[in-house]
Amino acid sequence: MTTPDVDYSVLDHQILRLCGELYDLDAATLQLKVIRYLEEQTHSLCCCLLLVSEDNQQLFCQVVGDKVLKAEISFPLTFGNLGQAVEKRKSISLQDVTQAIISMFEDMGFINTYKINMHTLARFCLMVKRGYRDPPYHNWMHAFSVSHFCYLLCKNLELSNYLEDIEMFALFVSCMCHDLDHRGTNNSFQVASKSVLAGLYSSEGSVLERHHFAQTIAILNTQGCNIFEKLSRKDYQRMLDLMRDIILATDLAHHLRILKDLQKMADVGYNTKDPQHHNLLLCLIMTSCDLSDQTKDWKTTWKIAGLIYKEFFSQGDLEKAMGNRPSEMMDREKAYIPELQTSFMEHIAMPIYKLLQDLFPRSAELYETVATNREQWGRVSHKLNIKRWPGNDSLDYLDAEFEQLQVEQNGQTEQGGQDRQTEQEMDDETNGCCVVFWLISVQPSK
Repeated sequence: MTTPDVDYSVLDHQILRLCGELYDLDAATLQLKVIRYLEEQTHSLCCCLLLVSEDNQQLFCQVVGDKVLKAEISFPLTFGNLGQAVEKRKSISLQDVTQAIISMFEDMGFINTYKINMHTLARFCLMVKRGYRDPPYHNWMHAFSVSHFCYLLCKNLELSNYLEDIEMFALFVSCMCHDLDHRGTNNSFQVASKSVLAGLYSSEGSVLERHHFAQTIAILNTQGCNIFEKLSRKDYQRMLDLMRDIILATDLAHHLRILKDLQKMADVGYNTKDPQHHNLLLCLIMTSCDLSDQTKDWKTTWKIAGLIYKEFFSQGDLEKAMGNRPSEMMDREKAYIPELQTSFMEHIAMPIYKLLQDLFPRSAELYETVATNREQWGRVSHKLNIKRWPGNDSLDYLDAEFEQLQVEQNGQTEQGGQDRQTEQEMDDETNGCCVVFWLISVQPSK
């Protein structure tokens, strides 16, 4: 449909005024009101791009019809075939990746196969994003990174030859939702502090993971957010059962319980006709995605380790305030990060990616990268031992050491100053997530 000649600048200000008047509404309701307003004003099914601030106090809008507004927006939400118009403007911030999630849904065929309404999908993605708090590590960017890695595994390992479509769909959505409402503290802390979550779930174990799944169900039950609404009753129940098991598999205690079964499956070979093998593979893939930070380049792995321990140390501080003694890795005064990382990679991460390599030889580079990063941590540990690790202010010292390593590396390379500046800007925007890889890997919506 051709969009009538409209004064978009005036329309834009009217939309912003409308958003200001309705700021107390939830995002989904406000979005619908703005879209109806646009239809009335332009007599066209043009698209409203909407950003809700974290505190729900301010909104920014952008309209796409025959042309795109000059509105400053960092979180475009597009429908239909309008992605190209936004892409030409280069207006998508790397930090706001909901559009990337939607593109992955489309590229994997979920939208067509399961007849997902685009408005419903957009609302669901927005609600999931808003469902994450902002601890240093377990936040929305972690969820995106895990989801993106799942997408890459599905494509590069051709998982459609090993899993059913509904299993892959459940896996991808579980990656999005697997840490919903994470508070930056672990299961042990929930139990020790006798939190509300522990009261609800401690008898069953995996306190946080059960809460993450419950939050997922709450979003699906929110009006206009049920992306599974077209499934049959049987498939709907199976989808929820799959997601529950996959999200619970993110508890490393669960992984250790099934480790022998995973090894046995790798030894005898994967059997597509064995339901247990399907369940085990889903758990392994989920864990591989959840720990995928370990498969990134050394610089990214180092930076993300800083975020992880910042979160750990915050929990340790809380435990001390409660009169409890935190574990070594939660204690900023005792944690020796290189040694802790080396141990984690040797005993948890490397065996996981070795299993993945045994099942999918094409994934060998993941295991090799983890092994290389483990060697790097060993070098850092040796260097810090020589310098005598200070024993406190662990993160500050780690940051200082990283800056020194960067200076040394830059002195050994011939990269231009402009390249380094661009790289730094992208690191600042993505918080260490491999968004650039996504831009290469995912084809834009047609």
